[in-house]
Amino acid sequence: MTTAKPFDQGPYLIAAVICEKILEERDGVKSAIRMVDRLTRTVVEPSPPAQMEPFEYEFALLIRFKAGAARGAYELVVRLTKPSGESPPPIRDTLHFEGEDDRGVDVNAGMRIKFDETGVYWFDVYLADTRITRIPFRVVYTPRASSVGS
Repeated sequence: MTTAKPFDQGPYLIAAVICEKILEERDGVKSAIRMVDRLTRTVVEPSPPAQMEPFEYEFALLIRFKAGAARGAYELVVRLTKPSGESPPPIRDTLHFEGEDDRGVDVNAGMRIKFDETGVYWFDVYLADTRITRIPFRVVYTPRASSVGS
């Protein structure tokens, strides 16, 4: 006997990427521009700080689903977990699946996040209380001492 797993019949995750921006053409076609999974923060000063100072970074999260047999409303939750394990309040949205099996839903979430730690930040994507995927995003700090007058 086999037991069906959640989402065996849909909805199906097609893409989940972090990128610098998302373009949408007049015909509705989307392009994820400059997909990134790593950000290097470089500080060049005569005496750069040993620890990274907090900074804000703007990017987009593109999440794409196809309905399959799914119909109706599903709650989407994106939860960020910092390298320390701390999690700010999640992003929530409701997705509606209707029509044919190959119809889908795109989520274009523009974000501005203050990064205050180095390491891997995880974006956990949940649909109807089930984690669908995890997206890693690493922040690296590289301090570089510069000579005065260089």
